[in-house]
Amino acid sequence: MPSYCLEQFELQLVPEASLPLVTKFYKTCRYPAKAGRGERVYCLRLEGEIVAALKLMPKNFADAPWLFLRAMCVLPQMQGQGIGKIMLRLLKPYFDQDVYCYPFSHLESFYGSIGFARLAPEETAAEMSHAYQRLLDQGRDVLMMSCEAAS
Repeated sequence: MPSYCLEQFELQLVPEASLPLVTKFYKTCRYPAKAGRGERVYCLRLEGEIVAALKLMPKNFADAPWLFLRAMCVLPQMQGQGIGKIMLRLLKPYFDQDVYCYPFSHLESFYGSIGFARLAPEETAAEMSHAYQRLLDQGRDVLMMSCEAAS
């Protein structure tokens, strides 16, 4: 298994004109997501090729802005090699607002290693806890986690 270091990668905030490239990446990975306008879409490149992507969706509740992390995807042949962790470590300094996500429960230690902490539904806005409950009602094994904005 290859060993990677942060310096080998380029993190890019994808310009709107290039969003179709990220949607194509998701499709190549057989991941059911699209990169859309109004989202902060980031990709991680290795030797110019996209190896990972995610979306940070701006949200606002009770005049408190926050970001929702969605659609994190790593190229299937590179999964399990620390690529997702590298992407989040490179991205974390750009968290200008608190970031929330609903990861699968088996990813708790992965997100925890980046600085995300598990939340109870009563610790969040009703909008977040209701969406989380819908996922649980659908039988999804997910958690609610957050990471504070970078200082």
